[in-house]
Amino acid sequence: MWYFDQCDPKRCSGMILKKHGYLSTLSKSAKFNGIVLTPTAQKVISLEDHELVGKSGLCVIDCSWAHFETVKVKSIKANERLLPYCLAANPVNYGKEIKVNCAEAFAGALYLSGWQEEAERIMDVFKWGPAFFSVNEMFFERYLQCQTAEEMALASEEMVKFREQLRIENRQREVEMPSSGSDDEEEDEDEDPRLKNRGMMPPSSSDEEEEEERKSDDEE
Repeated sequence: MWYFDQCDPKRCSGMILKKHGYLSTLSKSAKFNGIVLTPTAQKVISLEDHELVGKSGLCVIDCSWAHFETVKVKSIKANERLLPYCLAANPVNYGKEIKVNCAEAFAGALYLSGWQEEAERIMDVFKWGPAFFSVNEMFFERYLQCQTAEEMALASEEMVKFREQLRIENRQREVEMPSSGSDDEEEDEDEDPRLKNRGMMPPSSSDEEEEEERKSDDEE
């Protein structure tokens, strides 16, 4: 991992993985021949990267993506890769699209390049780690059907459209949902306000007449 000290190292998921012996940090001038995950890559990680990851490894660049263009590291262009569409599970960005941290980026790339056991092992370091695979289960099942970066890119676009369709359908259901309590309000208009919430309705006119008759008989 190239670490640019732009976050608290005690909270950085990459540095936590380093503490547990799952990765090492590289100097700014170090060369790396394996897969490098970047937000500007043109090729998506896929199963066809399995051998290269096993032989030369996987690397991330720990920095703010907003300032990624200013980051300078030794030649990484040859094997840059992009993660396909997925959701974050970390406590800061839970459920957000693409907002994965270093550990999630590592795990996602390992998982989708055919190193599932290794991916699950590193996420077990975090209490929330297994949730990363849960929230992305549907996506990852689809992605593992792809063999090449081209197929993976198409599948990623497919998942983006699927999520957008779900949003549209959910919004439509919310609009079509009738307002609750409308019938109750109409019924309440005919109810004596003094008897609300007592499970009683006002007596009918016939009951009132009978009551008056009983009173008159008693008086007599």
